[in-house]
Amino acid sequence: MKTRFLLALLMVIGAITRPAAAEEWQNPMRYLGGLGSPLVEVTPFVFNERFYLLENWQKQWEFPGTPDGEMFQRDEIRIRDMASDRIISTPLTGHGLGMAFVDRGRVYVFAGNWGTEKKWHITEISMVSSSDLVTWTEPVVVLEAEPQEKFFNVSVCEGPEGYVLLVESNDPAWPAFTFKYYTSDTLTEWTKVEGAEYGREKYVGGPALYHEGDWYYTLYLQSLGNRHYETRVARSKDLIRWQDAPPNRPVATYNPANDVFHLRPPGTKETNASDLEFCYWKGKTRIFYTGGDQLLAGDLQHAEFDGTPRDFLERFFVDVPSIEPTAQQLRYMDHQLGAFVHFGPASYVGSDMLAVPAADLFNPAELDVEQWMRAAKSFGAKHIVLTAKHHNGYCLWPTDSTDYSVESSPWKDGRGDVVREFVDAAREHGLSPGLYISAGDTHLECVATPEPRGVRKIEGDVDAYYPIFMQQLRELLTNYGDLEVLWFDGAYNPFDSDVLDTNGVTVGNKYAGPITRLVRELQPNAVIMGGAVPDIRWAGSEQGIAPYPNWSEVKPGEGRAHWLPDDAAGWFISEANIHTRNTWFWSPDSDDTLRSVEYMMNAYNESIGRGANLLVNLTPGTSGRIPEAEIGMLKEFGEAIDASEKRMITKGSEWDEGFTVPLYLESASRIGRVVIEEDLSHGQRVKGYEIQVQQDGKWTSIATGESIGRKRIHAFDPVETDAIRLKLTDYVPMPRINAFAAYRVN
Repeated sequence: MKTRFLLALLMVIGAITRPAAAEEWQNPMRYLGGLGSPLVEVTPFVFNERFYLLENWQKQWEFPGTPDGEMFQRDEIRIRDMASDRIISTPLTGHGLGMAFVDRGRVYVFAGNWGTEKKWHITEISMVSSSDLVTWTEPVVVLEAEPQEKFFNVSVCEGPEGYVLLVESNDPAWPAFTFKYYTSDTLTEWTKVEGAEYGREKYVGGPALYHEGDWYYTLYLQSLGNRHYETRVARSKDLIRWQDAPPNRPVATYNPANDVFHLRPPGTKETNASDLEFCYWKGKTRIFYTGGDQLLAGDLQHAEFDGTPRDFLERFFVDVPSIEPTAQQLRYMDHQLGAFVHFGPASYVGSDMLAVPAADLFNPAELDVEQWMRAAKSFGAKHIVLTAKHHNGYCLWPTDSTDYSVESSPWKDGRGDVVREFVDAAREHGLSPGLYISAGDTHLECVATPEPRGVRKIEGDVDAYYPIFMQQLRELLTNYGDLEVLWFDGAYNPFDSDVLDTNGVTVGNKYAGPITRLVRELQPNAVIMGGAVPDIRWAGSEQGIAPYPNWSEVKPGEGRAHWLPDDAAGWFISEANIHTRNTWFWSPDSDDTLRSVEYMMNAYNESIGRGANLLVNLTPGTSGRIPEAEIGMLKEFGEAIDASEKRMITKGSEWDEGFTVPLYLESASRIGRVVIEEDLSHGQRVKGYEIQVQQDGKWTSIATGESIGRKRIHAFDPVETDAIRLKLTDYVPMPRINAFAAYRVN
């Protein structure tokens, strides 16, 4: 056997100009050498205190010169006893790309059925099992491909809520290849986890799936270009949102000095490290993977780690924030400021959101959605959300689900559609449209009681109402184009996971799970507020205030404290909302309750200025137009934001020594405000900072903080200086700052 060592890995690279030195990360795997075997896919496993290797054996290897694919129907899935180095059984023939899974005294083998057409055309995953590794059950098909789809590798593990199967697919909807995830209670009947696909935006292959600690881990093959590949790892807590380990931390990479022996011309060098799998045996994690060139058979390699698989996998994420925002979350956070429009029958009955007035009461004869958009843009909103259906169940769009909708209104003779006019106007004005839909419905008499989370009860026939709600949701998701956000109100929501059923048991994700999956399926680019696996969490205030410090990562067990499901963990955008008058919906004679511009600016600074988003409410009256007093206040609010920005003296992002960003002014100025923007693409990494000013040639700390997030507006007692700097005092390597700006005060 030839020996080699894995390539040394680079230190963590941050998106900064002049980073401070960081300790070099070392791959924890100890390479043991090549095994002189052409095997590509193997699974090491332990059963009855003995060490085994499942091998995917291709019969062509026994007949040199046989073209690939000539003998695939004779290929074997076989079991090798590692102590005796003997093949002890062959669970399957005519199958390939298989793996072994040990569970409760049995070994299960999952593999692709080669069929009879030609190699690599797998449309079925078969399973057999044994309690002694000698006698095996008859094969049973446990998963079938969709039309036009072919399967490749398969992997199975057990997670906290049951068994999970990963299958490598060439689904034409995504790039080659894509990993899909399924769950089961039986190992024979599998249900697709909607929205759970990994590799939709890049090449992946050769997967293996594990659950260790609180995480699912997927090993995958990363293409480096020019037919070079290495194995990397990603992790997730929900099988939907995945976080890659840093790209300079491959689990296994190729050694270009190694020769490839099997079925390749002499002198062919290694360009691949793929199909890595491992198990725990006698105090070590035993690792197998394949070198080669990713074209024909490879050269089986083995390695080990002194510790458990959990310890091994966690090494690739050490000092890395445990979760990162999705591309959709990053986009929404960049918006920062949004508009909320509360409009519907409640506008006609003194803002009573639970009242169920007659359907024909709704008649906005002067409806002007263009005015709504101009009002939203006047204060800088980037997206706008409409209450398509509030708690009383009235639908602002034509629907077949109920007669309590605009179709029963005299407005436009029942042929109007507020939602259609809203989304069309938003897009025309460059605003991203979003829709609010209340799950609670007093018209159909199905709501949750308003007690605190965890003790709310369902009132009404939830099972009769649920399909009606799902129909309404599907209509909104499919008839109005791409949406920025789906906003599910937690108030009165009978489908929330913490609500108690008639037996006093929480309903869990029985309803909320399918609701979320439907949104992910039909609006994959939208973010979700509320529900089972949301993207956005309420900041806890309807006064436009977010708490500080403000962390986007919510750890297991912290969900309820952040207005999330109990089991929620991951990255969640914090969003505060604010009603501009004393009620969410318009009510008569309420103009004198409008917030002052000073109040709105304070809310802006204590929400957006603390790293959260802010959603500002607009209140069209019964005519369909926003009152002029409100239009004027919102315009002044936008002008106040612009005026504060014009006081900026200078801005920079270049690092100096010691993780500081200095700003040198042309002349001494009176400064009382700074704005810091963190690059969140790789998580929230800053945990502490100081603001320092230079006076008499010395740097002096004048303010401190903890979280930064998307934007931190930090005000302090004014000080006169010609230099100010941001100094990070606590962070996860490597911190990333987009901008640091200083502002003059009057």
